[in-house]
Amino acid sequence: MKIHHLNCGTCCPAGGRLFDGTSDAAFGHLVCHCLLIESDAGLILVDTGFGTRDVDHPSRRLSAFFRALNNIQLRPEETAIAQIRRLGFDPADVRHIIVTHLDFDHAGGIEDFPHATVHVTACEKAVADEQQGGRFVGTRRYRPQQWDEVADWSLYPLGGGGTLVRLRLRARSPGAAARDIADTAHGA
Repeated sequence: MKIHHLNCGTCCPAGGRLFDGTSDAAFGHLVCHCLLIESDAGLILVDTGFGTRDVDHPSRRLSAFFRALNNIQLRPEETAIAQIRRLGFDPADVRHIIVTHLDFDHAGGIEDFPHATVHVTACEKAVADEQQGGRFVGTRRYRPQQWDEVADWSLYPLGGGGTLVRLRLRARSPGAAARDIADTAHGA
């Protein structure tokens, strides 16, 4: 089992340290951190960051408010699909996408993997579909156009159920962690 750390989007918001906690410059540096897991069941992607369609059509896919606030740097080479190819894998081998939540900076690349099953909690999917009742932040945070072509959703209740992939974190040394798939359990 091998895990690759991917930066699938860079944001450089004004405010430096206020946003990232470390920058002394006027602009911060934040990344959309995603994981690519090599498994016996194919490739598993945890979050997708920004996708190729976000890069190609940012005004259609992303809110102007968050693009300006976050000073989003949309780079084709930072998309998950580009990095997967660069690692020597076929993007068609991504079988599962585990989305921690459906915010625009976590879900933008979902449609770059049309044959993958997308795993998310049912509650998160419902809230994202409703876009927080049309409130200002909800309609800009959730961008249904990033996932409206998904054919295979796997929705889970909060607290587990269904197919469960458990990750075990084990510190190897200060600042580093070894991540491996502990097991895959098939539930109801």
